[in-house]
Amino acid sequence: MDSLHRARQANTTVGGRRSSLVAVFVGGTSGIGEATAKELAQTIEAPTIYLVGRNGSAGSRIIADLNMLNPRGRFEFIKSDVSLLREVDAACQEIQTKERIVDLLFMTPGHLATRKNDTVEGLDNNHVLRYYARMRFIYNLLPQLEAAKFPARVISVLAAGREGDIDESNFDLQVSFSFGIAATYGATMNSLAMEYLATKHPAVTFIHIFPGVVQTPLMKSSFGYILGSAIGLMTKLMSISEKESGERNVFIATSTAYPPATRAGNLSADGVGFAVASTGKIGGGSYLLDYDGKDVTNQTLMRSYREREYLTKLWDHTLDIFQRVLGPNT
Repeated sequence: MDSLHRARQANTTVGGRRSSLVAVFVGGTSGIGEATAKELAQTIEAPTIYLVGRNGSAGSRIIADLNMLNPRGRFEFIKSDVSLLREVDAACQEIQTKERIVDLLFMTPGHLATRKNDTVEGLDNNHVLRYYARMRFIYNLLPQLEAAKFPARVISVLAAGREGDIDESNFDLQVSFSFGIAATYGATMNSLAMEYLATKHPAVTFIHIFPGVVQTPLMKSSFGYILGSAIGLMTKLMSISEKESGERNVFIATSTAYPPATRAGNLSADGVGFAVASTGKIGGGSYLLDYDGKDVTNQTLMRSYREREYLTKLWDHTLDIFQRVLGPNT
């Protein structure tokens, strides 16, 4: 059985386990986030889905599409520029006034930036989208995630398996910056944070995914219509459709193959079998996955970071950034 067929088959079993789900999609107004939200809306009988993004017209269009796909669902758009941490807080507060639990936090914000561009908060715009904003959503929504009846899941879609060497003095990319450095730091920091958070919050699953090459508007929005179209054409043969990406991501978001550390057993409910965590343990709570749900952990690299206590150093740095930008009582 190929991985896509396995994912589709497992997705058909989700409705038998649960009829409702509360999901928050950050960066869900195009591409992978939009496709996954639409697929999830058709998988769950009565879902609640929040889309968080900057583009109000796109958000309204997608909400209308979701209502057409599943009239029993509840769908809301929250307009927010999440490159600013203060706007992340405002979006989270809006969700928290309406929801006691969150079952799924699915994050895809970011773009392909070739130059450094600091926000008014003093951080590189794209680095915030790839890392700090995602961590702030997790930090804020942890009470709702930990209150979920079914084990909640946090998914950060970026570049699992593409980690590399990073220096603690440059976590915020203010010492050294280039396109390649930013990509490596974003990927590595997401993976380290997922593993750290899984150790501190073992009732929640934390996943970092590389989505593969997906046929989305990303290239055009990042490089312009002409160059973006050319790049899209060159990569078409090795890419997957947005729909397939959505199907695979719904599998990763709902399959019992990826349990939190407190729920690992011998056999997952959808018959797939438990996955190997970033720690090398079966069902260990933190997972670094390829687009098809397979483990892509560089065990040697992750072990090196653990030995140098980078997981703790990175999270301490992350909390320091939150306090610097948002104030001491955040």
